[in-house]
Amino acid sequence: MTTDLNYIEVTPNINMTAMMTEETKQLIRPYLYSNMSCIVLPEELIFVDCGPHADIALKFRNYMETQTKKKTSHLILTSKSWDVIWGMDAFKDVTVVSSSATKSGIRTNIKQGVDVSYREWITRQIPEDNKVHESLMKYKIFVPTTGFSKNKRLGLDTYPLELEVTLAGALSIYCPSDKVLFTGNTILSVSPPFVWPITSVNLYRKWEELEIDRIIPGRGPVVGKEYLIQIRRWMEAHLDRLREYRDQGIPERLIFKQEFPDHPGKSRKSWVEGGPYHTGVIERLTQYWYKQILKEVQQEEGDLMFIS
Repeated sequence: MTTDLNYIEVTPNINMTAMMTEETKQLIRPYLYSNMSCIVLPEELIFVDCGPHADIALKFRNYMETQTKKKTSHLILTSKSWDVIWGMDAFKDVTVVSSSATKSGIRTNIKQGVDVSYREWITRQIPEDNKVHESLMKYKIFVPTTGFSKNKRLGLDTYPLELEVTLAGALSIYCPSDKVLFTGNTILSVSPPFVWPITSVNLYRKWEELEIDRIIPGRGPVVGKEYLIQIRRWMEAHLDRLREYRDQGIPERLIFKQEFPDHPGKSRKSWVEGGPYHTGVIERLTQYWYKQILKEVQQEEGDLMFIS
């Protein structure tokens, strides 16, 4: 079961809404679904991501159009993750922009009927949310209007939006006029993102060079550049510790029982409320990252060495 939308003015030109999951007997997972945002330009509205509920996405769109007396021209998708794209039906009359990888992935998923398996998988993973089950059955995804592979510019010369393809087809949007960065799920402010940290560290360092006052992550509250720096340093420390355990010969099956630096989001109220959900994310990521770290070690004959 989901709560009402929270309308948040990030800047006078950017509004965001976050849909949170209420506490249930089964799970406590705040900020389970992606953020939705609206960029207000002089003559139009551009939305960033649309969540998994088309009816709620339409509610947000109607609210912004009513408040601003402007029409929506674009929807930008930062990834093909189900919680980012399933509300697309609320924007079927506008230009939908994504990376080429996301556009191709959505097209393939539709052709292979993956949208049907998505519904089944989400229903099993989130048994307590009847509203998302209804949305998954009622609405469909569709192929974005346009995709690009590197960089793209939208908006006006006076208010440009700089779009960039980052990790695995994910998209970031930088608004230099407001010093706001949309990261999509490449950064989450309530838990670590499901990304490979070596490439992420390089991306975060690049972002640190930008003039940023606020970051709108894929999920969770708005943060500042200091959080980006904290995440980058945490990933670097986590990688260092993983390499130490690799050199000590710690078996893969025992890696999550070792000591690691605390994630910087652990002190946030949403983390505490999230309980074992966030801890489970850390454990799964640690195991995945350790598998990759083990592959860095080469035996003399050149074969990859795995510690079992």
